[in-house]
Amino acid sequence: MTARRQTLFLFLLALVVLGLGIWEPTGVTGKDEFYLGFRTPMEMMEENHWLVPFLDGAPRIRKPPLLYWLGRVSYETLGISLTSARLVAVLFAALLVAATAGIARRLTRDAGTGLAAGLILLTFLGLHSEGRRFMLDVPVAALSAAAFWSLLAWQDSRRWPWLTLTALLLAAGFLVKGPVVALVCGGGVLALLLSKRLSPASLLPHWPSLAANGALCLALALPWFALVKMLYPEAARLAFADELESRQFFHPTPEIILGLINVALPWVFVFLAAAWAHRREPRLPRCLLAWFLVTFLPFLFIKSFDRYLIGSLVPLAIFLAWALPGLTARWPFRLGLAVALVLGGVLAVFAFWFGLGGWYWLVAPALYFAWAWWRPRPLAHTVAAPILFWIAVFWGVFPALGVNAVPAEVVELGRTRVIALFDGPQPALLPILSRQPQRHYAAIDGYDAIELAALGALVFAEGKDVPQLRQQLAQAGYQAVPAGHYQVLASHGSALRFARVGATGKDWLEALKSRRLEPLATTIEWFELRPR
Repeated sequence: MTARRQTLFLFLLALVVLGLGIWEPTGVTGKDEFYLGFRTPMEMMEENHWLVPFLDGAPRIRKPPLLYWLGRVSYETLGISLTSARLVAVLFAALLVAATAGIARRLTRDAGTGLAAGLILLTFLGLHSEGRRFMLDVPVAALSAAAFWSLLAWQDSRRWPWLTLTALLLAAGFLVKGPVVALVCGGGVLALLLSKRLSPASLLPHWPSLAANGALCLALALPWFALVKMLYPEAARLAFADELESRQFFHPTPEIILGLINVALPWVFVFLAAAWAHRREPRLPRCLLAWFLVTFLPFLFIKSFDRYLIGSLVPLAIFLAWALPGLTARWPFRLGLAVALVLGGVLAVFAFWFGLGGWYWLVAPALYFAWAWWRPRPLAHTVAAPILFWIAVFWGVFPALGVNAVPAEVVELGRTRVIALFDGPQPALLPILSRQPQRHYAAIDGYDAIELAALGALVFAEGKDVPQLRQQLAQAGYQAVPAGHYQVLASHGSALRFARVGATGKDWLEALKSRRLEPLATTIEWFELRPR
């Protein structure tokens, strides 16, 4: 298989594998997706904003705009839906898979290792959970990896178009999530320097081209930020301060090690065993391990989430592809298999116990996974088994749980009435399902109450927030008149935190004994506003 055909094959395979189930309204999601990602391009369309994204009537400038621009393009082209939003994310995830294979081919000079690296990346839990969501982390990792791929191509050929492509990709990544775009690409360059596969002396003759393309990258990436600072100086200052505060630099975050285990399943223990075995080997193993450490270690010292480690999976996958033929110990495979089976199995048992269906999706893939990983098998089985297992989890089992399900009559209300989402926002998927951005209110003051009452708006709130809503409305001279309610398992932060806020061990025990979800369900209520 030629390099081009291999790249096309991996790109299309990733599109199919990660695209399955992205249309499911009860699929895996999170607050950054349903609160920020889906709604921002919708409000851009509604208010006809292009240059600066807006959300809830204010400029959305804590993050750069490129992903929201692409989201609006997808909405405008394909219509507003879960599929059109998440298709953007899946395309970037497919680019990440193809770029990983391309980097592996360049570093190892072996097409087979490139194919294995791309396939291994497609087996990671982290790529399946994050590559299906309309969020920033996979796109910025994909653009950074693609930039390193093109930089390696320039290093081999010294043809300037490759260097210009690197500059364009880094600029695009900067416009997705800012300076973090340098992590995968910059980490790869640093690893090459540390392992002496690249020397500063070899770059000196090309400093004019490097400087010119560096200037091109900055010329494309920085003007938007300068314009935002000029148009919205106070909002830009607050956004920058909030971003610095939220990152909590130099704050130790040892739990990110558990995050690595999560995103790198089922390979994480295989990687650790192989890394220990090859820790003293020079050249390529040292380069790949250094690259992994450069992309991983910074997250030990800032407030981090598991999804931040997506870029670290690139050197990890390439190292595994290189080391896999020499691995003989089976315990790392069996341990990774066991942890993955437990994770998927818990969801399947939950679905079975509460009569939700979907659990049967996991039976055949789990048996195949156990067969493929318990003893040595050909590469095709080794990678196909976890891929099919994660497809079953994310397309079959999890959507059957009904997390964030929105009744049809509530979706219809979202399409025909003015909706205010109070301090939640719940229902999480109502904006994308109703194809209306809906306004979120962290608090409702007198002016807001008058405006909402005049529009005949319905105010939605979680049950736990209703007392606060009533108090704020009372201070504004209004009362909340109940208009309806329903109960549902609802996302709170991460996908697996779907029990209601405040649910205790006693509530879980009651739910399990009675085989009813009501003790764990979140109550969503909506109200009409009336003067007191």
